[in-house]
This record gives sequence, structure tokens and C-alpha cells, in this order.
Amino acid sequence: MKASLSPRSLRGRLTRRIGAALLLLIGIGVGGAWLDAWRVASSAYDRPLLIAARVLGESLTVREGQLQARISRAVLDPFSLDSGGSAFYQVITPEQGSIAGFDDLPAPPASSEMTSRYPSLARFYDATYGGRDVRVVSLLVPVSQPGYQGMVEVRVAEHRDIHAQLMRELLADSLMRLTLFAIGAFLLFMLAIDAALRPLRRITDMVASRSPDNLEPLPTDNVQREVRGLIDAINHLTERLDDTLRAQRTFVADAAHELRTPLFALRARLELGTQTQETDALRETLESAQRDLEALTLLANRLLSLARVENDIRRREFAPLDLTDTARDFCMSMVSLAWQRGLTLALEAPQPVSVHADSALINELLAILIGNAQAYTPAGGHITVRVLTGAVIEVEDDGPGIPEAERERVFERFYRARREAPPTEEADRAISGTGLGLAIARQICTALGASISLHEAPDGGTLARVTFAPTPPGSLLDRGRSTKAQ
Repeated sequence: MKASLSPRSLRGRLTRRIGAALLLLIGIGVGGAWLDAWRVASSAYDRPLLIAARVLGESLTVREGQLQARISRAVLDPFSLDSGGSAFYQVITPEQGSIAGFDDLPAPPASSEMTSRYPSLARFYDATYGGRDVRVVSLLVPVSQPGYQGMVEVRVAEHRDIHAQLMRELLADSLMRLTLFAIGAFLLFMLAIDAALRPLRRITDMVASRSPDNLEPLPTDNVQREVRGLIDAINHLTERLDDTLRAQRTFVADAAHELRTPLFALRARLELGTQTQETDALRETLESAQRDLEALTLLANRLLSLARVENDIRRREFAPLDLTDTARDFCMSMVSLAWQRGLTLALEAPQPVSVHADSALINELLAILIGNAQAYTPAGGHITVRVLTGAVIEVEDDGPGIPEAERERVFERFYRARREAPPTEEADRAISGTGLGLAIARQICTALGASISLHEAPDGGTLARVTFAPTPPGSLLDRGRSTKAQ
């Protein structure tokens, strides 16, 4: 697999995050290196100043009651060479004032304190002398000689160029080490990322090299725990896909078988009709062919309905609706058809019932249930549709009923139940129908989060009951009713 650093690349995302973390660590390291360099340079810079001040203090002598500073060239030469010839000093007594060195060296500021780093009465401070920045030490030297007892202040100053140069050298050395460390760490992290992503590349190669019809589970041997979850999810998906494809293949095979029978029957009727000379026989043959064509059309429509329901369910968005209004509108559209068949269609819906569903799917469900009831109810029978509180729809007929042992099997595709009582001639033709209606009804109920069951009606017919999940209080439908009531 080709490595990618695009925004959608896992490798690129890890690389950017690790790089950002390394940059943050480098920034912290640079700050720490600067502080360390400043402390080391200051320590290395202040110590020679203090040593020079002590040497100058030890060279003080008393002559004729006056303190004198006889500082030989040999005393200052080592310090002057070490500081690049930029060293200045001054010796001050309380009585005589400045007795040696540069008289205008800056005095310690009032805010400066005695240092605690060295066992001396010394103060270090920064100042400006001769237009340049200098580092100064003020050392109080106790003098106890015949003729003079007291404290003498010795000041020694040096340009800060040496301090800055030392800091640059120390900081450059630290930055070099940090840079090498960061480069090495980044390369190691890249190798670690590459090794960590190797199992994902193996999975990709395994999936890419498979044929489209190979849905066997991916192997899970010697797989890291983090990758195991991904493989398990893929295997679960392929298992469900395999079940779906197997069900589709079975459905297609069953549908082909179911279509073949009415097609052969229709063909035989038409061939017989072409060979028949008598008008009555020809009419009977054509009527039989028309019935076969109607059965074939019904089967094709049910197959199309099943496919449409399967596709539409994935795309539909459910919303609160009133079951009572939906059932009333649909029953009104079915009254004339029931009347033509000599049936009575009644609706019992005393109050609104809110559910979260889709009106088109509800209509499809009612069409199947009422259609089955019309097919199996003899002329003069009654069909009752009820909408009950608790989000329940019932469709009851007084037909022959369904044996209890078959009430669950009738929801299987292409299964037809045996009725306990012979229906009318029209219903007898319906019995040889598609065997898909209730399968579609259960699929619709599953999509709506509802349940469907069949029971024996009080008069011996069939009672189909659909139970929905009720819409929670405060839904848009309830608020709409409240607004109308106001």
C-alpha cells in the first residue's frame, strides 16, 4: 500500500500529531537550554569577577595611616587577558572615597541584594559604563591592619560581550543536540507508525485480493487486539451480507418458480384457444387465460412491492402522524371495492392516536391486510378496521380463519395457509395467490418498529393486530393539536 500524507491519511494524521508534539518538546527544550546556558554562563562569568575582586582586596595596604591600593600589573593581567582587555575596577573607602581604579564605575542599585551563591559579601548587578553593557560585582572586603580597621568596597566590571558569546556557544551546542535528538526521534516514530499500520495493510491486501463472491470470514489468528475489533466488525458485516445475498438468491429462485407456473398456464390457455373453433369453448378459454393473467399480474405487483418496500425503507424519514386520520382516508378509498364484492367495511377509531411512521408505508400495510380480508371473506361478510389507544391497528374479518399452527408460517415468503372452511369461488382464486402479502406486511412493520400478529376473531375469522411504538408526549403532532384547540 502506498504511504500517503493526505489529510484523510491515518499515517499523515499520526505524522502531523507526532511532529507537532516533537516541535512542542523542542520548544520546551530550547527554553530550558536557554535557561541552562544563562545559568552556566552567569556562573562562569560571575566567578572570575569575584575572584578578581578578592585579589584586589588582598592587595590593599596601610601606609602612614592611609589605606592604599598598590595593584601591580601582574595582578590584573590574567583577568584582563581572560576578559579580552575589557576589565575595570575601583576601590572605595568610607573615609577617602575612591582610592584606586576608575572613579566613575556605577554603584550597586538599591534593589540589589547580597548573593547567596558564594560565601562573600558580594552583590552582582548589570549596569552601563562607557555606553556599553557591563556586569559588575561589588565586594565588601574587611581590612584589619595596624592603622586601619574597617570595610572596603571593591568593584570589578567587565563588558557583557564575553557573557553573550559564552551563552551563544552553550546554546548552539544544546540546539545541535536537540536537533539531532528530534530527527532521530522522528525517524524512529515513522518506523513505529509504519510497523503499527502493517496489520491494516495486510487486511487491505486480503480484502482486495478476494473475489466478489468470497464472503468467508477474515482470519483472526495472530492479530493485534486493536485490529481484532475491526476484523470482527468486517466479518460480522460479511456474514450479514452473505445472509442477505443468500436470502435474495432464494427469493429470486422462488420467484422464478412462482412466475413459471402461471406463465406456462397462460401459454397453454392461449395455445388451446388458437385450436378451438367453438365460440363458447373459446370464450371459456379466454376467461381462464384472463384469470391466469390476473394472477400473474398480482404476483408481479407483489414482487415489485416487496422490492420497492426494501429499497424505500432505507431512504424514508419517519415523522409523527395520526393513525386515525391515515386509516380513515385509506378505508374511504376501499369502501367501493368492498361494496362491489358484497362486503361491509367499517372503521372504529374513536380518538386520535399518534405514532412515528410514514403514511405511505401505513397505507401499504393496510392495503395488504384489508386485501387479504376481502379475498377470504365470503359475500355478505363484514370487515372491521380498528384504531385503538396504545397505537394499535386491528383488521378483523369473518372469513374461514387460519389454523393456529400456520399463523406464524404465513409470514414466510410464498407460503399459503390452508383454510378451515372453503371460500367462495372468487376467494378460491385468491388462495392460489402470491404468498407474499403478509411477508411484505411484516417487513413494513419491522421497518416501522412495530409488531404484527394473527389471532382468531370472536366470530371465527382472522384478526390481524399491528402494535406500534407510541409517539412520546410533546411531539410535533401533539403540539399541532394543542395549537388547533386553542
